Amino acid sequence: MRLSIAKESLLNILSHVVGVVERRHTLNILSNVKIHASQQALTITGSDLEVELVASVPFAEGACLQPGEVTVPARKLMDICKSLPSAALIDLQITEDQRCILKSGNSRFVLGTLPAEDYPLLTTEGTQGSQIQVTQKELKRLFEKTAFAMAVQDVRFYLTGTLLEIDETQLRTVTTDGHRLALCETTAESTVTQPLQAIVPRKAVAELQRLLSLDDHPLNVFIGRELLNITINIPSRDKEQGNVTVRFTTKLIDGKFPDYKRVIPRGGDKNVVIGHDVLKQSLQRVAILSNEKLRGVFLNFSNDTLELKANNPEQDEASEKLAIHYGYSPLDMSFNAQYLLDVLSVLDGEDVSITMSEANQSVLVQDPAYKDQVYVVMPMRV
Repeated sequence: MRLSIAKESLLNILSHVVGVVERRHTLNILSNVKIHASQQALTITGSDLEVELVASVPFAEGACLQPGEVTVPARKLMDICKSLPSAALIDLQITEDQRCILKSGNSRFVLGTLPAEDYPLLTTEGTQGSQIQVTQKELKRLFEKTAFAMAVQDVRFYLTGTLLEIDETQLRTVTTDGHRLALCETTAESTVTQPLQAIVPRKAVAELQRLLSLDDHPLNVFIGRELLNITINIPSRDKEQGNVTVRFTTKLIDGKFPDYKRVIPRGGDKNVVIGHDVLKQSLQRVAILSNEKLRGVFLNFSNDTLELKANNPEQDEASEKLAIHYGYSPLDMSFNAQYLLDVLSVLDGEDVSITMSEANQSVLVQDPAYKDQVYVVMPMRV
């Protein structure tokens, strides 16, 4: 195999797959990327056995001097490309003794390789599943509005991912870590005949957020029994380079997501609407003096006033009063400040609606203008 390719072109396609490659893996070959060169296109594959990214870009005329395929160390190749001058031309050649020689200007690098046929691949060919059609912009929004509430490390492994739930006309994402819940939904076309659920792992969600753009281009999402597959077309910023096509495949988490509908509070009899920025900035100020571990902040509602208070073991105290419309009986609640700030960070409107019932019951947080986003936060037990 031999290629003559611009540094920016190689770096561009590498950057779309290298994020999924682990620096150290029990299988040495999974620290590599698989490079496949034909006369028409360059295809690079990265995988960690859970998430697989396959990026392809058409070759410029004469770029492929000799077709072939091989695997090379992902991070080393990426670092070499980054270190070269911006207009560098790379000559990449695989010798008969299976060494990768990369030349550019006066620089020469030799990398060890492993056989391409040994590279493990995830495949959805021949598997049955459902198709969902949604725009890139909407799918990106669903993940961005809910990803923060995924559990980080939990024995309930099904909470460490994002639930995708699909029926005939709706696609929604749901996440929870047991202390808070986030839900966002949008309209979508699908081939499902009954509601379908799939749990997408945390790493796959992060990669999708990175790959998806704010374009309104439609995407076809394939959900099988064990795998989810999406093909994303990424326009090139350089007119001389072709568009990059990325095929994203991930294993799904094998588990049953809890019945989130039971967690969403119904019938709250106390509702307040507060300016988004006012509440966010007040929370940030008061939380400075909260307990560093618990991050607890007290919210006291009474007589058209919300008082935010915090203290810590060093006997520091902070308080701030906000004028609000509140005509119900007084209510004192305590929350992890970061949980509330995480919700406020994904709400885009000018106001925030908080619906409550009792001091020890979960609250419902929404943007009054966007009913397709629902957030539930549990109070702290004092």
